[in-house]
Amino acid sequence: MHKTASFHEGELQAQRNANESDVALRNGANVAEHIIRPALPFVRQQKMAYVGSIDPEGRVWASVLMGEAGFLQPSDDATTLSIDLGKVAMQVNDPLWENLRHDGRLGLLLLELQTRKRLKINGDAVREGDRLTVHVTESVPICPRYIQRRIVELPTPGDQHIPSNARTGQVLGDEQRALIRRADTFFLASAHQTHGADCTHRGGPPGFVDLLADGTLRMPDYNGNGMFNSAGNVLIDPHAGLVFPDYAARQVLQLTGHARMLWNQPDPDGVTGGTGRFWEFETTGWIQTQLPEALRSEYVDASPFLPKGR
Repeated sequence: MHKTASFHEGELQAQRNANESDVALRNGANVAEHIIRPALPFVRQQKMAYVGSIDPEGRVWASVLMGEAGFLQPSDDATTLSIDLGKVAMQVNDPLWENLRHDGRLGLLLLELQTRKRLKINGDAVREGDRLTVHVTESVPICPRYIQRRIVELPTPGDQHIPSNARTGQVLGDEQRALIRRADTFFLASAHQTHGADCTHRGGPPGFVDLLADGTLRMPDYNGNGMFNSAGNVLIDPHAGLVFPDYAARQVLQLTGHARMLWNQPDPDGVTGGTGRFWEFETTGWIQTQLPEALRSEYVDASPFLPKGR
């Protein structure tokens, strides 16, 4: 069953703001209430998932899950997704685990960095021991633009020791700012009261995320599928989360705070690729944790779709 007509009020407003309502209607026909069957082999072979979740205070967080191939198993009817946490490299300081105790709404993004294939799966999750079952509410394949290709490998994730120490704060320090400035990839989580959580990819050239003098993050919003799920969510509820995985340094920086989209902005350097849109994000809290020492990563190449500005 498809959900073309189920855009909420924020998404519809964002589509109008961008003059892309017709584009959204066309691409919305690809949204289903189950995992589309051609994608099932892709789901089963994935080793990574990016997750949006909501904490008891209503704050939104984005997380990274690394597991063995097969840790994601769709049901025969493709309406549920089983996640075997025993095959996942668990970071105990990730807010995701506590969030699931209070709110089962999850937004999942499966992204194969080396091939640029990605699939969104949103739903309601129930955890029982090491098994997390996600009841799918919507799923849609997404275009491969703006993804930097990487090879990321972690042997036997479920057996990996991840240092449990974490650094936290409310104001970004020099180390966190440096990590953000060198990033070419991050993931954005947002949520809507009735439409659930969502997680999307954002990529650009290194340095595409600016840090303003007051600590606000500012980044271009490129042309996409026109559905404006993230922008629509934050029009209604500005709570959002970002996660910056630095695979080379084996670090993960999670931010929670408030996001907004700026429309029809001057862009003399062409950094938005012609959209004239920018995201701004104000951090209210952050967590910096480590990835396993056994993790290996290799940068392959940048997306050919990145804007040529600046």
